[in-house]
Amino acid sequence: MKRLMQFTAAVAIAAAVSACDTTPDPNTTTGTGGTVGTTGSMEADRAFLEEQLAMGQAEIELGQLAQERGMHADVKEFGAMMVRDHQAASEELKPIAAKVNTTTAQAPARNDKNDHQEQLEELSKLSGRDFDRKYIAEMIDDHQDGIEDLEGKAEKAASPDVKAWATKTLPKMREHLERAKAIKETLDRANNY
Repeated sequence: MKRLMQFTAAVAIAAAVSACDTTPDPNTTTGTGGTVGTTGSMEADRAFLEEQLAMGQAEIELGQLAQERGMHADVKEFGAMMVRDHQAASEELKPIAAKVNTTTAQAPARNDKNDHQEQLEELSKLSGRDFDRKYIAEMIDDHQDGIEDLEGKAEKAASPDVKAWATKTLPKMREHLERAKAIKETLDRANNY
């Protein structure tokens, strides 16, 4: 589902921040497995940037939904933190994406848009306790995947700017994951949850 969220924002943001240079880079490889964008090529960096921009936008949308539909104060507060922190991270990433020349033509075809839409629709149907539990579970999954992606880029990015951003962003993503896990424990312990 995380991948779906990432695609939607990537298309919109990539179009806004870069000129469309569809000339393939002869020095890149697409890789054959694992997470998109974790190899050390500029093409992989472009795909990673698109994913990160899309993921950030999805986390913002879901955070806004958490503030509207959540019941527990911690869930609402977490949603506000997602909006604030992912907006800031996206603003830092946009100039890097423009510099690396992110284009949708160079990203692999993905079905992320449908995954994000399904996740948003599913959570939009919920409210209160049901929403809180499902949202926090999704945030744990999304942030575990996101940390894995960032760790890969912090080690293997071709662009020094991408590597620096991934390294800088990792502690905040880990903080988000730990906070989501703590909220899950709180919800699990509560008698009325």
